Amino acid sequence: MLIKIILVGITICLINIFLKKHLSELVLPVEIVFLAFSVSLCVEYIQNVFSGLTEILFRTQYGEEIFTSAVKGTGICLLSKFSSDICEENGNKMIADVIEFAGRILLAVIAAPYIELIMNIAAAFIK
Repeated sequence: MLIKIILVGITICLINIFLKKHLSELVLPVEIVFLAFSVSLCVEYIQNVFSGLTEILFRTQYGEEIFTSAVKGTGICLLSKFSSDICEENGNKMIADVIEFAGRILLAVIAAPYIELIMNIAAAFIK
């Protein structure tokens, strides 16, 4: 799967070199098609990983809550990174930095209950 994505990605890069010179308006649609192609290849693998994680995490006391937070955190990381990269590539460094900062703040908010839980467990061991 990864080899397919890499080969198609390199091919798209070569095509985009030509497109940037002659048909620059087609570069973004070609990249979006490549993204959709890559995600479609990864969906089956992602489903297997999530089903395995779900089985493991739901056996624990906090399984569902931890799994939900982990998925939200992963989504926040991916969205903020993709968004900030797009802004930075278009010359908007300050907007990219603000997006990354907001993503970090949201991750801290999601992690706060778990930090408290860890601190309570550590305090119990110290006593």
